[in-house]
Parts: sequence; structure tokens; C-alpha cells
Amino acid sequence: MDTIGDLPKVENGASKLTLEYGGEPVSWFQKKIRGNMMALNDHISKEMNELNLIKCQHIPKRPGCDWHDLPDEKVKLSNGQMADLIPWCLPNTAKRHNQWKGLYGRLDWEGSFPTSVTDPQPMGKVGMCFHPEQDRIITVRECARSQGFPDRYEFAGNIQSKHRQNGNAVPPPLAYALGRKLKEAVDAKCQVAGVTAAAP
Repeated sequence: MDTIGDLPKVENGASKLTLEYGGEPVSWFQKKIRGNMMALNDHISKEMNELNLIKCQHIPKRPGCDWHDLPDEKVKLSNGQMADLIPWCLPNTAKRHNQWKGLYGRLDWEGSFPTSVTDPQPMGKVGMCFHPEQDRIITVRECARSQGFPDRYEFAGNIQSKHRQNGNAVPPPLAYALGRKLKEAVDAKCQVAGVTAAAP
């Protein structure tokens, strides 16, 4: 995942709005997306509850791993309660829902991001939201980079608002490409109209 490989490590629930990059970009994309930014904004992560964090920690750090790779065991939470690692509803409804593929899933360094969503969460529509190596949900900045937003772009509001803005956005590279093609079409139509109007 060339897109996020240069970003610094952060923890579950990271909330510091500005960070140092901690290293140089190593690819063309990373250089382009950073621009001349000296500090990184919005590299913040939603905080998972204790049980989801434990589940995340038990998902192997390999491509394609998701809830199917959780051990079938109970864990003791900090409040003394015991909880199943595998959510009870998943195995019982998997046949009707494409095996719930990707829920509690890790991104793959060699793969691509799934569909951009407004609320990345392990049991969401696109449950593949865990970082490939770190035990956390992907950050606002990582999601923004997946959409092609340059690092200079800042989102407004709290973390939920930032994810919503990113998930609802048309990716800037797509908007640019569409704009260019529309301009070409309008220019061509104007040229034809100008030539036709000038003819007797």
C-alpha cells in the first residue's frame, strides 16, 4: 500500500491532530501527495472499545485475514466479564451474507483500499478497516489518501465528521479528470458552433 506506507505509527484512538512525518517519502505518490507539507494533519484514529481492540489484536497481520481467523475462544475483559472473540451473529448468518467476508478485516499492503465509507468500523458495510500492521482502525489521513486528497487538505469537525466528509467526497483526481473531459467537450462544441455559425 504505497498510499500510506510512509505515515508514522499511531495507536488505537490516536487524537493528536498534527504530527511529524518521521521519515522521507519513498515513492512518487508519497512525494506528490505530501507536496511541501512539513507536518501531517488528521492522522487520527477512531477509538475502539476494549473487546474490538482485543479482536483486532487477534487478527493475524497477513493479507485477507478477517473474523474467520479469530480463535474460537473467550477472553476476560478488564471489568471481569468473559466475552467471545467471534461475534455470535457472524457464524450463524454467514451463509446469507457472503460469509461476512472482510468484517474485522485488515488491509493488505499489496492490495487496494475497499470502497470509501463514511464510518469505518469492523462490523460496518465495509468491515475491512484495520491497518495492515497496527492494531487500530485506519486514520482519517489514510482514508483521505485513499481518495487522493493531498496532505495539505484539512477536514473540519470531529473525527466522525472528518470521516463523513471524506467518505462522501468525489475523489479529487476523479473530479479533475472529469472536469478536463467536460471542458474538452464544451470547447469542442463551441468550436463546431463557431465554425457552423461562420459558414454561409
